[in-house]
Amino acid sequence: MNCRHIILFLLLLSPFGLRAQAQYTTENPRVDDVNDRDVTIRRVELTDQYTIIYMTFRSKRSSGQMFKIPLPNGRGYSLPSGNTISFVPTARLYVNDGEKSFKFVRAENIPTEKRRDVSPGEQVDFVAYFERITPGYEVFDLFECSDQNRNGEICFNFWGVHITNPAKKPNARRAPTTPPKQEPKPRETPRATPTVPTPEPEKPKPNTPVAVAINGTVRDVKTKKPLKATITYQLLSGAETNGDEPADSVRSDASTGKYSAPGQTVAVYAVMASAKGYFSQSDTLATSRSDVTRNFDLVPIETGAKITLKNIYFNVSRFDLKPESFPELDRLVGIMQENPTLTIRLEGHTDIVGSFDANVELSRNRVNEVKRYLVSKGIDSDRIDTVGYGPSRPINSNKSLKERPENRRVELVITKV
Repeated sequence: MNCRHIILFLLLLSPFGLRAQAQYTTENPRVDDVNDRDVTIRRVELTDQYTIIYMTFRSKRSSGQMFKIPLPNGRGYSLPSGNTISFVPTARLYVNDGEKSFKFVRAENIPTEKRRDVSPGEQVDFVAYFERITPGYEVFDLFECSDQNRNGEICFNFWGVHITNPAKKPNARRAPTTPPKQEPKPRETPRATPTVPTPEPEKPKPNTPVAVAINGTVRDVKTKKPLKATITYQLLSGAETNGDEPADSVRSDASTGKYSAPGQTVAVYAVMASAKGYFSQSDTLATSRSDVTRNFDLVPIETGAKITLKNIYFNVSRFDLKPESFPELDRLVGIMQENPTLTIRLEGHTDIVGSFDANVELSRNRVNEVKRYLVSKGIDSDRIDTVGYGPSRPINSNKSLKERPENRRVELVITKV
């Protein structure tokens, strides 16, 4: 925290600075959002016992700001502002929107019971230890504390920290133990037994990948009736791909809306459902060793319809689009080209972290950036209106780690078909 906090991890095993061997290391991990932009995560290491997070805090140089010292008479006097940092020992790591949590163990080079002064312009490197994140979870949130409970302090909270942490492979079967020796039986006169040919050992079968299925149902979001749709799927990562696999597709049944697409175990797929007269929906799915279910409720293209553009990504607290956003926006371009009279309104929303006015401006800049991309692809600017609402229209209470990311969104409203 600042009036700040931080979280990092170091495993030092000897005076010579040797660390416990890391199973996986992620340098400069991608972070979807951060509460205090003065602190960054430089590296995440996973050992057999700990999750180790290396962080750096860079104190801003003195800006002449003042802070007030309260006095018993209700008055106070002002002094030049400075930074202090500490780390709250009740911090946790969360995965899968709070499904599991991992406790803080200890920190190095940052106090946990009292605050440390940081000079203007000073850089401080920290390390913190948490319990080992369960293999298979490759995105976590670091929640140190709540700003609302700590007046004037900024918590070192991070959302969407992407790391390398693959699931464990199943353990090989143990060799059968040697059966205990039996007591010798009294000798009997051996009987003649027919000679039985010894069977040849069975040749091992070649390894073949175990297949799983991606199943689901496609429906109209309003009527809940099944839809005949095209489900396109593409293998993004897995044991048998270089990341350049061509996409394939299946059709959902017109009477039931059900579909089934073949997949590999322990892989990641991009899946999209599309039907004529509807907005397409896309998702990224991770398969394990059992079938995966993903249902799609498609929104019809009609006046007043509203959808959230799921795969639109911006840099933290900025409005420049990330390249990962282009496929989703290109699909929107295709829909507007197929429906030349269609006009839309893009609405930007944020969570409650930070200044209200700054969030309104950020949401406005983000939807304007989306509009600029659509116009660059040939869509008339007169067909696109934009508005930024900032944090004023949340879809939940904004209190939990699960809820805040849902409020950071770009919505599309059809104003005319």
